Amino acid sequence: MKKIRYTKNRATRAYCTAFLSAILLAGFSSPAPQLGAGVASASAREAAQLIMVGGSQFYITIGPGDLSVSRSDLANYAKEAARAVIAYYGNFPVKRIMINFVPTDDDCIGYGSSTYNDDQQTGIVTVEVGKGTTRRNLRSSWTLTHELMHLAFPVVSHHERWLAEGIATYIEPIGRMRIGNLSREEVWGDLLNNLPKGLPRRGERGLHFSRNFDRVYWGGALYCLLADVEIRRRTNNRLGLEDALRSIAKQGGTAASDWEAQDAVKAGDKGIGLDVLTNLYAKMGDQPVYVDVPSYLRRLGVVKSGTGIRFDDKAPLAAIRRAIDGIEEI
Repeated sequence: MKKIRYTKNRATRAYCTAFLSAILLAGFSSPAPQLGAGVASASAREAAQLIMVGGSQFYITIGPGDLSVSRSDLANYAKEAARAVIAYYGNFPVKRIMINFVPTDDDCIGYGSSTYNDDQQTGIVTVEVGKGTTRRNLRSSWTLTHELMHLAFPVVSHHERWLAEGIATYIEPIGRMRIGNLSREEVWGDLLNNLPKGLPRRGERGLHFSRNFDRVYWGGALYCLLADVEIRRRTNNRLGLEDALRSIAKQGGTAASDWEAQDAVKAGDKGIGLDVLTNLYAKMGDQPVYVDVPSYLRRLGVVKSGTGIRFDDKAPLAAIRRAIDGIEEI
């Protein structure tokens, strides 16, 4: 497995690799094998569960440990996360995915990671599930959707991490909104509150050089919003960021590829006939870019109101905001 993105530890990675190989060889129908010392025993595990969503195969495994939610609850969680990806991309860009749920002693959904196994041609996602996790926690959790979104984009090098994380951070709530799991107010309120965390501090350089968590995730998300709005502005709302990202995936730029980030943005621009992604990637990657986030969002009709937000549909770019929501035909 040569592609690795943020695995929790060596034991988890070793378990995923060994278990994936075993269930592939067994045709995904036999009980899980025992893995021996050094990795948690799988002797008590049930067989991997297969679910089909949008033409892709999802194989669900659950590690040893007590959980308050059932296997069926976790399968539904996986289905909803996959549906959110499809709502944004139009289909699921990887055909075979293994989702490994790892029970922990926490009270809710924890850490997630994603990668791609080249040898088995399978996306691998691992999500920690606390023993106190409830069905309500699963429905409100963004973690699995975020990790599945990563499979639609190349596994990029460390200094390009901001782009991959920014894309997943920006499009995950939009996908969930489009299937009814989040409200418009939650999505845009979250952007209003969190995008400023991605702005450069005094003395900081471009996003290529950042190692700060907030800057990587929310700076990358800001790149996506700026690109989305510019694409829609230049095409009179006919195209958006999703069209560029869909084109990247259709051209082969998924987690299964060996593409670099620059290859992906070039492919995205080629797909929509513009130069938005490439130019903005070079600009924000190499140098600090400051945006007055509240003012920018007000132009989209997102206005702070008390502890929440309200929408101004008379704002100059309100139609673009509604198109991003998926409310208007575009």
